Amino acid sequence: MVTVAIAGGGSAIASNIINAILATKKHQLVILSRSPRPELEAQGAIVKVVDYDSHEQLTNALQGVHTVLSCIWAYGPAVGTLQIALLEAAKEAKVKRFVPSEWSIPAYDRVAYYKSKEPVWEAVKKSGLEYTRFINGLWMNVWAPGAPRDEEVARAGYKGPAFLLDINSGSITIPGDGSGIISVTDMRDVGKYAAAALDFEKWDEDSVIVGDKVTINELVAKIEKITGKKLDKSYVSLDAIDAVIAGNPDPGTLMIHEFFKIIALGEYDLTPNVNQRVPEVKPLKVDEFLATHWAA
Repeated sequence: MVTVAIAGGGSAIASNIINAILATKKHQLVILSRSPRPELEAQGAIVKVVDYDSHEQLTNALQGVHTVLSCIWAYGPAVGTLQIALLEAAKEAKVKRFVPSEWSIPAYDRVAYYKSKEPVWEAVKKSGLEYTRFINGLWMNVWAPGAPRDEEVARAGYKGPAFLLDINSGSITIPGDGSGIISVTDMRDVGKYAAAALDFEKWDEDSVIVGDKVTINELVAKIEKITGKKLDKSYVSLDAIDAVIAGNPDPGTLMIHEFFKIIALGEYDLTPNVNQRVPEVKPLKVDEFLATHWAA
């Protein structure tokens, strides 16, 4: 058993990791939060209210902690500055292991929002702590909005809009020709694998998790078969994606098209190295997710 601290405990990915760690009944869990979380304390977690601007508060909160998992989610430079503050406190508190907030893909040079994460990763590598970054591709849960059955379960805490396709409205935007492979993972499975990785004697620099792989064209076929409805398909070429990115759009539109480009180029095709170390976890497949929540 080790003491594990989770920062950014209010994020969707954090909630799934918290649930998974608590379910193992192996580790003492500390949640760093900006406000009280009595519902987590009722489940056995220790909640420490912290101000990330206070190095002393953060350092005190991390006393006795073995592993820090950062799930900090913030827009702009804050995602970097908050994590650097957390890392510096972890070093002073003699934390042994540190995980920066990735939980997608490390696209520092391709997604503007992720650029602020790059200095965090560089600092982590120089920190002297053992580290890994979790890479799990696209969250399957982005296809949950509007699901006719158990939408809340399908979302697994995800509060954002549908991405790439909106099954509810029956529309999909297809980057490129639709042959690009995407690696997708349900956040509940990300939580299970992250919890299991706490027991790994040695961490790889990158901890890659893949729930399933599918091309966009295969995804369209699966949805149409399971729902019994034809999707309204809109193709967007790589040149058109580049034109939108070059046009300096609003941050939301920019991020969407940056991810479209990654998909069109086939750079969402990941090779897992965590799945095989945790064979007892059977990750949710796309077919099962769609059949459970979207079947006609």
